[in-house]
Amino acid sequence: MRILASGLASLCLALLLTGCANSVPRVETVMMTPTIPAHLTRQLSAPSIEASSNRDLLDLLAKYESLRRRANADRAAVVEIMANDVGGDE
Repeated sequence: MRILASGLASLCLALLLTGCANSVPRVETVMMTPTIPAHLTRQLSAPSIEASSNRDLLDLLAKYESLRRRANADRAAVVEIMANDVGGDE
């Protein structure tokens, strides 16, 4: 009786393993793109000032330098997002 029970258990286990061995794993390709905040891609408006003296020209130059630095910081942030978000959270 004991041989019959172990034989049946072995047969059932073999059938279960055979069923799992025939299944083919399914692979799906998912395109993931990072989300870039809108404030990093928005256009920056030029500073408006009427230059009537050298001081006004220097002020305008300082404002343009500030815009250039902000644009470079935004570009660096976008590069960091693109580099770090590849294959991110699933």
